[in-house]
Amino acid sequence: MKTVAPINYDLEFETDFGNFMFRGKEKIQIKISRPTRQIILNAAELQIKDCTVISNQKRLKAKVRLDAKNEELILNLPGRISGSAVLVIDFVGTLNDQLIGFYRSKYEYQGKERHLATTQFEAADARRAFPCWDEPEAKATFDVSLLVDNNLTAISNMPVVSKKRLGKKTLYRFDKTPIMSTYLLYLGVGEFEFLQGKLGKTLVRIVTTRGKKSQGKMALLFTKQFLAYFQNYFKIPYPLPKLDMIAIPDFASGAMENWGAITFRETVLLYDPKTSSTDTMQHIAEVIAHELAHQWFGNLVTMKWWNDLWLNESFATFMATKAVDKIYPGWDFWDQFLISEMTGGLSLDSLKSSHPIDVTVKSPADVRQIFDEISYNKGGSVLMMLESFIGQENFRRGLHNYLKKHEYSNATTEDLWNSLGSTSRKPVRQMMNTWVRQIGYPIIEATLYDSKIKLSQKRFLLEASAKPQRGSWMIPISVRVEDKVITKMMKNSTTIPYHGNWFKVNDGQKGFYRVRYDEDSLGKLGKLVEEKRISNLDRWSIHHDLTALVLSNQYPLKYYLDFVRHYEEEDDYVVLSDIVGFLNFLYVALSGEKFWEEIKEFNRCFMSIVFQRIGWNPVKGEKATQALLRSSLINSLGKLDDKDVSTESQERFSNLLRTKSLNPDLRSVVYSNVAWNGNLKTYQLLVSMYHKAPTQEEKIRFLGSLSNFKEKQLLEKTLAFALSKNVRTQSLFVPIARMVANPYGKDLVWPWIRKNWKGLVKRFGVGNPLLNRIIGSVSVSSNLQKEKEIRSFFAKHHVPGTEMKLAQSLERIRIHAKFLESVRKEYG
Repeated sequence: MKTVAPINYDLEFETDFGNFMFRGKEKIQIKISRPTRQIILNAAELQIKDCTVISNQKRLKAKVRLDAKNEELILNLPGRISGSAVLVIDFVGTLNDQLIGFYRSKYEYQGKERHLATTQFEAADARRAFPCWDEPEAKATFDVSLLVDNNLTAISNMPVVSKKRLGKKTLYRFDKTPIMSTYLLYLGVGEFEFLQGKLGKTLVRIVTTRGKKSQGKMALLFTKQFLAYFQNYFKIPYPLPKLDMIAIPDFASGAMENWGAITFRETVLLYDPKTSSTDTMQHIAEVIAHELAHQWFGNLVTMKWWNDLWLNESFATFMATKAVDKIYPGWDFWDQFLISEMTGGLSLDSLKSSHPIDVTVKSPADVRQIFDEISYNKGGSVLMMLESFIGQENFRRGLHNYLKKHEYSNATTEDLWNSLGSTSRKPVRQMMNTWVRQIGYPIIEATLYDSKIKLSQKRFLLEASAKPQRGSWMIPISVRVEDKVITKMMKNSTTIPYHGNWFKVNDGQKGFYRVRYDEDSLGKLGKLVEEKRISNLDRWSIHHDLTALVLSNQYPLKYYLDFVRHYEEEDDYVVLSDIVGFLNFLYVALSGEKFWEEIKEFNRCFMSIVFQRIGWNPVKGEKATQALLRSSLINSLGKLDDKDVSTESQERFSNLLRTKSLNPDLRSVVYSNVAWNGNLKTYQLLVSMYHKAPTQEEKIRFLGSLSNFKEKQLLEKTLAFALSKNVRTQSLFVPIARMVANPYGKDLVWPWIRKNWKGLVKRFGVGNPLLNRIIGSVSVSSNLQKEKEIRSFFAKHHVPGTEMKLAQSLERIRIHAKFLESVRKEYG
């Protein structure tokens, strides 16, 4: 037990937009378990103006020392104190522009530059706004007051209980919060508009900057639908009287689950029916559902320490899919889960430099590194596997019991396994510890032998290892033998009786593992794919596993290109998305090789066959996913220099310039295809359209298209433009991500990073997740010389919190280099 623990924070902040500063006063009620003369809190980037401690009705002046390296405020007292006391601290801080702590966000309204102040405290940045015990287990209640200019509005987690005008300022006082962690506190100050509704007694508000509230209608509908779903699913009411969904112009991640005051990037909350795409609508729904799931998983019950971050993020990921699929079954969200979650999880966890779901975390820099495809995607995928193993109702009841037992408190992974285990009476803890505590996942070798299917497991890695890899998983196996499904728990290896013509392991892709078949069995599955006699999810997994075996040089590329012809009549979005994704990867990875034209022609031929069935125009009553597939194919065919697609893209763009009319689902790909065939004049036109774009969503489309030119000079202009004040820090990664997917631009990115690294670090600030994304962009390379150069550069220019991403990026370069070497040999 800690010597000093907070009970309540009474906080008052005053914002000053003239100097981008804030002043703060706090009174922290603390409990001291044993006599001490030293109190240590967290604080960073704050000036402490005054500090006293009230104990036994005596005011003690504290000697103050700030330890910048450890982000600690050390208070030394003249004598020992114990029991209850109050810390009184006056401090000053900066409304920074680095998107963490208490920061400022810039936007335009009626042609004038405006600012708002907002917060982002997860994982460990509440300490940048006020001295506190900034860790999840140090839960307390919060009484917040904000003193703001009269023309501004203040928002916090709870409703306003009083407003008092004090000259040119107004003091907003908010109701006391429930007991909660510091990272969930919210402070917002700005010229806000509100679109509001109610769900039962809960006030729901969409909060925007002025002139944008009409774009919040879709978000208001989604919020009420998903809030009702979760209350019913968990059988626990949402515990706060109000829920604000706040659109912030500058925001580092997608959204943040502050209790009762959830913040979002504008592009994941605001929807314009005239210009927003199907993809945007579905993304908004998914992110809203994800953040609402956190109001129970993370906020009501919080992990004890950051090693269990996955308890927050995996559950929100998994539950969001559940909620969206329930309310919008036509969107096939469980199918899309394979693309959005499982693909990223399987990819990152096939690296030696991955990490376990339950990972050791010592510092804030460690925490920030694990907001990744393991904590979100792999975690969500293993939860899907677990629910399939114990049954949906056992899973729901186990979650309810867990939430009730630990509400307003903290819990660990073990607490959850115990709850699900006692509800289902199955070996949940034993099984799940093999998935959560060890790195990686298995590949199952499936071979036919003597009327039996023999299954054995080993860890799957994309980069071959000389050392035998440790790892053994308890796998809930499901094997389809024609029309019958056999399930069993597999520990190391197992056999299954086989009487039939074919079998498929991992029925419905519920399990987080890959499968390698003997060649005869895989050949039979290819025929079943062609005839569509197995489900779309099984067709997806056969293809997805084969791509990983090709990339790790266990199958020749020519074998894959022959096998993928079985999919020429494929019509399912999830399956085709996987195929198009891998063919696009080949197109970029093998660019410049003497056999590149051959790969390009294969891709164009395959995609044209599929696109002919879909066409440019939506058909009445088609699935929402058809729109996603259509834009994906048009984008790919444009880059493959398909004449028909290029011509039609240009015609539709010309028509947009004349009539302002273009299907929102086609805008992004049409802009990109026009750029692909464009020149300097085209470039200037797209930049001009970027500046005039009325929404962030439309701006991002134009910004992305600027990375789709072929001409080196124009692409270099785009990289320079990305660093200009015309591009928000949060959007800087967009042109980089597009550039590395452009065969003519991919080699320009690393020299640009190297040249601008100091400026990028300064702009983002240490700890910003966007910095890791920039580092990750180098992983498209397949040049071992470049791998050495990158390794050497970052050894000299190290930034804390980037170590994991750098190791993963270097490993991917080595994987791509070995793959390229293998393909070169194959093609002679």
